[in-house]
This record gives sequence, structure tokens and C-alpha cells, in this order.
Amino acid sequence: MKRRGQTRSRILGCAEELMQTCGFHGFSYHHIATRLGVRNAAVHYYFPSKVDLGLALVERYRENFRFWKEQLAVRRCTAVQALESFFELEGRYREQGKVCPLGVVGVEYPGIPEPMREATRALLDEVVEWLTVTLQTGRASGDLSFAGPPGERAVSLLAALQGGLQLARIWQPSAFDRIVDELRQELGMPSGTERSALVAAG
Repeated sequence: MKRRGQTRSRILGCAEELMQTCGFHGFSYHHIATRLGVRNAAVHYYFPSKVDLGLALVERYRENFRFWKEQLAVRRCTAVQALESFFELEGRYREQGKVCPLGVVGVEYPGIPEPMREATRALLDEVVEWLTVTLQTGRASGDLSFAGPPGERAVSLLAALQGGLQLARIWQPSAFDRIVDELRQELGMPSGTERSALVAAG
């Protein structure tokens, strides 16, 4: 049973890598089987159809996001530290030449199976809700300063990060960093040495 669980996890890990670099429609079970050195039948055993695989991938992203949020809560991060951690999370995709899961599914949204669409909408709701609460908490404590409702700011912040990742892939990698710096200024967040100290404290 343990070995089966490991095989399923390896398949998901490989599929995640392929989806975030090639898109959901940019890879097949053959690509996964070749990379892992297994037969196509092995992939079909755990995920009979690509719909099953796609849904499992989105659910995996949701689980990872929830775990990430829990770790921030355990560390008792401030709103600023939490946002910096989120910027770092998105920045790692840029460093790895990947697109955020929401960005991948967003581009292919019209052509993906409905179960994946529903799971993606649920993931998006969770991310926006977390951003909204974080921004609201930060403004209430005086650590953040911005105009407008936190919910609207959360959506625009997420959209800016998603766009930055896309620009970094097709234009300049530094585009994402510049967008993040602009977001920090718009939110009244610390910069430079002061920011580094806050992140280290978190």
C-alpha cells in the first residue's frame, strides 16, 4: 500500500511539473510514463482519465495552499510577513520557469473539464479570501495602507502577480520583481533592509 501511495504521488508530482510548464493540454500520459520509467497502464491505473488526473492536481494545489496557510498561522506571521511569504511563493514559480496553477488553468479554462473548473473556482475563492483577510488585518493594525475595499484590492493584487509571471516568461524575468515592488509601495509595505529583517523574523 505504501508503494502504491508513493507511485501515485510521483505521478502527481510529474504531472504538476508538466502542467505548470507545458499547460494541461501540453502533455499526455505517455510523457508522464516516459519521465517516470513506467508503463502508460500504470498511470491509467491511478487516474483512469485525464479528467481524474486534472481534478487530482487542482485538489493537490488546494491542499498545499491550506498547509501553507497553516504554517503561517503557526508562526504567527504579521500581515506584512504573510504577504511577503506569498510574494516569495509566487516568485519561486518565476525562478523555476513555471506559471502559478491558477494562471495555467485560467489560460486553458474554456477547454478544461467542468470538474476541474469547479475545483479551480474553489481554489481561487480560497486564495482571494485569504488575501482579503490578510489585507484587512494589516490595515486594521496600521501595518498596511491602501485605498478601497480589501476584497477588491485582493483581486487586483492577485491579477498583478499572475500577469507578472506571464510577462516574466515571455519578456523579462525582472518584470515580476518590478511588479512586486510596485505592489509593496501601493500597500505601504516596508522595503529594503527593513523588509529583509521582517521576513527573517517571520
